[in-house]
Amino acid sequence: MSTTSDQTTNDYVTDTVLHEDDLTEQAKNRFGYHSDILRTFESYRQSVLRNDYITPIGRNFFLSEFHNLHTNCKRVLNYAVEHNEVFNQNLPTIGPLIICGFARTGTTLLYNLLACDPNCRAPLFTDMEVEVVPPIPRSDSIGQKRRLDLFKSVQQDNEQVSDMLMRISASHAHFDIEEDYSILRQAGYFCMVTLLSDDEDDTPESWIRKEINKEYVYDYHETFLRMLNTVDMPKSHWLLKSPFHIFYFDKLLQRYPNALLIMTHRRLDEVLPSMYKLSLAIADSYFDKTNSISRDRIIKRSCQFVDKEMECMMKFRTSENGILAQSKKHIFDITYDNLMKDPIGVVHQIYDYFNLHCSNEMEMAMHDWLLKNPQGKQGRHTYSLADFDLNREDIETRYADYINLFLSSDNQSSSTTSISS
Repeated sequence: MSTTSDQTTNDYVTDTVLHEDDLTEQAKNRFGYHSDILRTFESYRQSVLRNDYITPIGRNFFLSEFHNLHTNCKRVLNYAVEHNEVFNQNLPTIGPLIICGFARTGTTLLYNLLACDPNCRAPLFTDMEVEVVPPIPRSDSIGQKRRLDLFKSVQQDNEQVSDMLMRISASHAHFDIEEDYSILRQAGYFCMVTLLSDDEDDTPESWIRKEINKEYVYDYHETFLRMLNTVDMPKSHWLLKSPFHIFYFDKLLQRYPNALLIMTHRRLDEVLPSMYKLSLAIADSYFDKTNSISRDRIIKRSCQFVDKEMECMMKFRTSENGILAQSKKHIFDITYDNLMKDPIGVVHQIYDYFNLHCSNEMEMAMHDWLLKNPQGKQGRHTYSLADFDLNREDIETRYADYINLFLSSDNQSSSTTSISS
């Protein structure tokens, strides 16, 4: 990693140089959006350097992260242009099956249960975060272990990262499979920029207005998925998950017209404080904890972020035109309460709705996973409305349209049928 010579006494990275010297001419010609990705990461770098709320540890983390993400992106583009099979081999005709509800609504539990299907494939953490090329199959146990050991060694060498991951695991447990948001991040889709910006007027609304023009993030996403598909194509379908697809439903379905969408819903007086607590846990090591402005700012922007998510969700689900009109039968809604009450039963309902086959092997694997992963195994996440000056009445008023559509008593009575919009 290239850094300036001006290092702190703790040897933290204080700046980095982003470049395309190692991106081949063939890749530049094939993927014209490469320069857009570079400009995006450069703008993020500038935001970090200008933000006085970020600690030296935070600056080190973000600058290193941008460098690593951009490096992985370039490696993927170079690999894809050199290997014809990436584009010559088709993705499965079914799906992908995509969990795209709000965060804190049971998506991780559902993701892991659906991944028990041996005929599907969910991207592994080691596919997207450690070394991205060359892609290796799940059956390569030696290669997978080497990548995991590499990540653990980096984690052990960095006490701050290790502590952060322990705090986050109480809210968001870590598993072998990971959200495909990890792919989008490599193309410059970095939602935490709402916290990084030093501009008080740069709200999540202005952020998403800029992000929504980045159609290429899903071009890159498909290229990455096709690359994984060359070494480990599923017999049935790919399985994906990220709440950040909410901002991009139209572009997601343009890129994956056969996508099957699962949308999870939970009482917002439980979702919001949980989400804000997670945001603070993530930001804790990176922003000045002694400055109350920093904490209040993070909560404020997290609230604005939720508002924008809600707006995108409602716009997509209530539209009668375009892609949604053609894809309503490809959307299945479930509630958190039903999922927690009968998680395997909900999986069966999903598979029945989308005409997928739940094998005996999958059934046994789901029971085994639930037995080995009781709720709270990796830590407990405690929170309350009062922690963030929230009250149930205000939430019900602010998000009345969403609650009436997805969380009314009529819609919560059964999860066997997709909620009609």
